[in-house]
Amino acid sequence: MTYARKNSGSKPFIAGLLLTATALTGCGQDDINRKYQGKYELDLQLDTGAKVAEGDLDVGFNVYNDDEAIISMNKLLCTLSASYNGKVAGPGADGGEVEYELLRDVRPDQILACPVPAEFGENLWLQFRLGTGRVENKKLTIDYSGTVQRGTLEELAAGGGTRVGAFGYTFQGNEVALP
Repeated sequence: MTYARKNSGSKPFIAGLLLTATALTGCGQDDINRKYQGKYELDLQLDTGAKVAEGDLDVGFNVYNDDEAIISMNKLLCTLSASYNGKVAGPGADGGEVEYELLRDVRPDQILACPVPAEFGENLWLQFRLGTGRVENKKLTIDYSGTVQRGTLEELAAGGGTRVGAFGYTFQGNEVALP
């Protein structure tokens, strides 16, 4: 289940956020810190009809504690978490066996639910159900789906909101050098 929380500006929230940021940037961070540039496509099936958003996207990628990946998509105002497995062998595109990195259980971070782009309406949020990703030959592919919820951040945080559709999302990008 997606958890949404409003930033009420309270000191305990800010202290918790600072503690989390310190933990993520200090101990426990692996050397994996990458950036991918590519294209995304968001297919929405809403009660008001089908909508598609697509475009260029930069994705930040990092792994913490050896088994958790963080995927940041600033243009979409969304940060995702995923279970990370860095050494998986399986069939490649040419039929031979290749080694790749696997992302499972892609989900929004625990601070905010991911918003639907504003041009499709207000108070629409992506609630992730299924998601996987793969890094192979310096290419990141993410594919996930879920439901679209309508409501305020407070309603979502309380487990409310109204289901108004479903979505599918894909991203494909190539690794680029960090500045």
